[in-house]
Amino acid sequence: MRQAFSMIEMVFVIVIIGIIAAIAIPKLSITRGDAQYVAVQSDIQTILSAIQTKALTEDIDFATLNGDFIFETAGLNPTRWIATPTGVRLAKNGAIDTANDCVRIDFANDMLEFSIGGVVTSALCKKLAKIYTKKVSIPLNNGSINF
Repeated sequence: MRQAFSMIEMVFVIVIIGIIAAIAIPKLSITRGDAQYVAVQSDIQTILSAIQTKALTEDIDFATLNGDFIFETAGLNPTRWIATPTGVRLAKNGAIDTANDCVRIDFANDMLEFSIGGVVTSALCKKLAKIYTKKVSIPLNNGSINF
C-alpha cells in the first residue's frame, strides 16, 4: 500500500491556503499604499528644504525657475515625479498622474508654493490632505517663510 494524502486532506490544505491568501493579499496592498504615501511625503520635505537651501546659498535667477530646476535640485525620482513649466507634479507612466493630481509644487512670483489641492479623491491624496491642511508659500528672495 502506498503512502499518500487522501482527497479530504488535500481539500483541507487548499482551504487553509485560501484563508491565508485572503488575509495576506489585502495586507500587502495596504502596505504598498503606505509605502507610496511615505515616499511622496519624504519627497515633499526634500523639495521644500532643498529649494530653500539653494535659494539661500546661491544666487539664482528667479525668472528661469521651473520644474526642471526642482527636479535637479531635489534629486527626484522620474518614475514618481514629472517636471512642468512652473513646478512638479506626481507622475505615472511618464505623464501627470491624474488619479493623484493633488500635489501642487510651483514657482510663482519669486515664491515656492506647495499645497494639496484640486481633486482629493484618491487614498494618497486624502492622507496627504490630512497632514498638509494649508498652502505653504516660501519666499525665495529673503529669509522669511509664510504659513
